Amino acid sequence: MATETNETATQERKGRLYGRKWKITIFKPAYKQDENGKTVRDTEHDTAIDVSALRCVFQTKQNIESTAVLCTLAIYNMNAATEGSVLTEGFQVSIVGGYQEGQYGEIFTGDIVQIFRNRENGVDYRLEIIALKGMLMFNANYVRSTLAAGSTPRAIAEAVAQSADTPMGVGEVSENLKQEALPRGKVLFGTPAKYYTDLCVGNDAHFWEDEDGKVTIKKVDDEIPEDKCLFLTPVTGLVGTPVYSDDGIHIKMLLDCRVKLYTLIKIDNDIIQRQAMQIDVSGKENNNQLPQQYQFDKDGEYQVFSVAHSGDTWGDTWITEVVGIGRNGRKGLLTAVQNAEQSTR
Repeated sequence: MATETNETATQERKGRLYGRKWKITIFKPAYKQDENGKTVRDTEHDTAIDVSALRCVFQTKQNIESTAVLCTLAIYNMNAATEGSVLTEGFQVSIVGGYQEGQYGEIFTGDIVQIFRNRENGVDYRLEIIALKGMLMFNANYVRSTLAAGSTPRAIAEAVAQSADTPMGVGEVSENLKQEALPRGKVLFGTPAKYYTDLCVGNDAHFWEDEDGKVTIKKVDDEIPEDKCLFLTPVTGLVGTPVYSDDGIHIKMLLDCRVKLYTLIKIDNDIIQRQAMQIDVSGKENNNQLPQQYQFDKDGEYQVFSVAHSGDTWGDTWITEVVGIGRNGRKGLLTAVQNAEQSTR
């Protein structure tokens, strides 16, 4: 009897998350003398300052229409010497978080664009950091090259990445991009963001920097593998009740590093809070409001178009919030799109 009880308890705990876990690091650059005696960066020996023991409050935001991920990080009561070092030399921040008994991984790694110090009250001081991922890679980089006639979309993506002033790796590129080859050669002279935007607009696709620092280009109607679908219940991390809105289904869960753009999340449609129809005084339905039946996926599977991670290492906040769009199955179009010729833009 005792064995059966233990097995039942184990099954009930399966999928639950226990024990928050995190590591927050600020990087400082290292330098060395080259063969000519010139001081140059030594990226292999950059200094890492681990601030995980201090109170850290962070939030990251990313949506499908932006190439950059924004991160805000506040570190409380850092000692004066370390704080001064970070203020003058800090160039990158890394946040890794999750749960000891569940998922744990990278939340954000990006470049610092602003650091400032504030006094919260008579006792506590906080160092505030604003960082971006993808901005330097796509918008502050530059491409000077040429493309040969007959270049395919994949070849264009690789040429832009490899010929940039700061070369980039190329990760996943959708196989469903239009395969029309360039009819003639083309000169590239501009930012990677410009050429990737041109490529994506014509294919109803989006691009961003993945967790490995590589360029990812995907279409919204690409098939999603089954292992990329996360099933959420109150036992496995769902927080509160999903809510319908005109821009999609808003879902809140315990902090989950696995949730990225285009991730598919499966929930029970019956628990989604519906929204009242907006009706004007004439009794007509608001024409700007998308009919709710177009938003709900028949299988309760919603593709992530916006994701925000929030955490307070000494507080209660430890959540991920997403806006998901139904797409009528892993191979289907978005619920708001009526045919393959329509664009989501």
